[in-house]
Amino acid sequence: MGKLFFAVCFFFSGYLSFEAAAAIRSVADANAALESSRNPIAESAEINQARQQLQSMGSEEMETYLKERLKKVVKTTLDKGDGLGGDGAINAQKSLEQIEKENEAKKSTFERIYDNAMNKLISPKDPQPTAKLYTPEDAARRQANLEEQKRRMLAAQHEAWKKANIDVIEAALPPAGAKTLIPAQEHIPYLFSRIELTPDGLTNISDTIVIVANGENLKKGVTRAFPKHVLTREGKRQKIDFQLLGVNVNGQEIPYKTVERGNYIFLEPRNDDDLRPGVYTYQFNYLIDNQIFRYNEFDEFYWDITGSVWNLVIARAGAALIMPPNTKPLGQTAVSGYSGLWDENAVIISKEADNVLGFVTPYPLFIGQGMQIIVSIPKGAISNLTLTKRFLLFMNEFGDIVFSALGLAAILLSYFLSWRYIRKNKSYKVLSAHKDGPILRYLRKGLVDRKSFGAFLLDLYRKNIIDIEENDGNILLVKKTDNVKSLSKYEKKAVNNLFTGSEAVLNVNSYSLLKIKRALDNITKGVRQQIKLISLKLNIGYILFSVGMLVFAELGIAALAIDTAYTAAFMLTCTAAMAFNIFLIRKKYAKKWLGIAVKILAGIFLAFEWFLLCSVVHPATALIFPAIIYIIMEYSKLYAQRGGLLSASVNDAKEYNDLLVRKAADIGLGKEFVMNQAAIFAMDAEEYYSPNNSNKNYYKLDIINELIQKI
Repeated sequence: MGKLFFAVCFFFSGYLSFEAAAAIRSVADANAALESSRNPIAESAEINQARQQLQSMGSEEMETYLKERLKKVVKTTLDKGDGLGGDGAINAQKSLEQIEKENEAKKSTFERIYDNAMNKLISPKDPQPTAKLYTPEDAARRQANLEEQKRRMLAAQHEAWKKANIDVIEAALPPAGAKTLIPAQEHIPYLFSRIELTPDGLTNISDTIVIVANGENLKKGVTRAFPKHVLTREGKRQKIDFQLLGVNVNGQEIPYKTVERGNYIFLEPRNDDDLRPGVYTYQFNYLIDNQIFRYNEFDEFYWDITGSVWNLVIARAGAALIMPPNTKPLGQTAVSGYSGLWDENAVIISKEADNVLGFVTPYPLFIGQGMQIIVSIPKGAISNLTLTKRFLLFMNEFGDIVFSALGLAAILLSYFLSWRYIRKNKSYKVLSAHKDGPILRYLRKGLVDRKSFGAFLLDLYRKNIIDIEENDGNILLVKKTDNVKSLSKYEKKAVNNLFTGSEAVLNVNSYSLLKIKRALDNITKGVRQQIKLISLKLNIGYILFSVGMLVFAELGIAALAIDTAYTAAFMLTCTAAMAFNIFLIRKKYAKKWLGIAVKILAGIFLAFEWFLLCSVVHPATALIFPAIIYIIMEYSKLYAQRGGLLSASVNDAKEYNDLLVRKAADIGLGKEFVMNQAAIFAMDAEEYYSPNNSNKNYYKLDIINELIQKI
């Protein structure tokens, strides 16, 4: 029918036209064609012949002729008074592409710049979220159809429930409070989020969740989970700032807490009360910051309506997004389904007002399914970030790195300044409190050897615990008292090794070498232990300061976290475990195979603790913490060396040695000699002292030298 109508119109215009099929002229200029059409050429014999041919054509011949004629049609402009054919040749309507090109040519420069910007904003390569946008009326009609389908399905479902002997209950569901029959099994009949974007970039959210609980999964109530970080289109990670405003159940305020576990934020009930079977309406009110994605040409809001994967069926989910006043979205989309298998057609989006969008799923969300929305907003609807806001967001995202780096810098600076202080020999001197021979020998010579053991025996002689005698070429050690309270733990062990049981005399010969060797080992351990204690006393201020800086950094990081107490306890536990494993790695072992095994195991635990730490702090921070621990241990070791904090005591021992040499004539007299005899022997100054009338009863340097030669 269409072909016939077009053929009639074409025949009528052709009958009156100024050219026939045999005499068609190609006109390049549309105006010239129009002008020619208004001045018809006088008919000729050829035109009359063409007219006769047309009149005598059959229908098939006419159709063939029309096809050939249409190939040669000339487009013309139409005056207001012209009909479809007008007075000229056949006129064809312009295509949409042609009209668009002509309109583009007529645009001003400003319009073209604006359009180019919009094309860049919504480009095929980086498209804006788009979805079919329903008016409230369209959405209502579609929803009504779906509701009708749902009613029929529910009726059939109720029949199936009866046959399957499944219990149902009647519950008043929001928003209208209509009573509806729902299964008595645990599920979520209704989940709705009211989301309000404020001009300053905050997001105020109120979630209404109706649950049916029977003590299976919902034993303690509803726990909400949200990701701690979100990713922009560009792959940038943004850490959200979360503040819980309140939770009420069936209109009653319920205490809830916000906790961080790994990469998620959880809203959990504070009380561990059991939830009785029944229907409950939960309302969560919370505030989100840094949820807006900011790009050069537009801003974008993303939100996961369900918050996380639920292990319950959600019968109906929806949301209302309220944007700042006078804000019209540039684009919007919503998806539901399983992660990686999102369906853009499974959510109805409606425009409730210029700045209000509604989202609803017409179908249930089964276990493991979720619902997410993305809305693009024009620049200016959300205020630009101020310097203060940028700083707060930066600290929220990277504050843990800042605090840990400050702690590390403070420790390094303190160590640098302390080393300068030590180099000036202004450290604490401890020699006055430790004039025992073995300690002096270590400070002066850096040795713990057989002469250290000889100095130990001379100290016992000075303290009147033993006597040292020589009889017929035999050297005897005679125990004079059992009161050894003034001795250290290792010195007591050495005495007990020398005099076992009730023995009071030790003859230094080949039979007693084992006892002497054990006593020497005790003295060696004792000297090293005392040096460590001395170093620790000198080092304690630096250690406490360093550990304090580490703890300060961790508490600062915890203060930035949502769950401060948990984060602080978690970090302190992890760093303590790291310190233990680093100590095991640095420790020297007598057996090589044991050392390798312990270090490998400690390294594995250290890596595991690092991964655990990454769940609450940035990976860079998780690296800074073990670095701080290693530096504390390394500097403590350096401080414990003779050139570290002990350097002042080493210098003091050197001065004491010089004093013993310089004042040998005075010190070698009487009891003054007894008090310094162990130090004289320990520091190899015995050549300056010889027996005389005043010290001959106390002079034991020659006997101790013989004893040392025997062992």
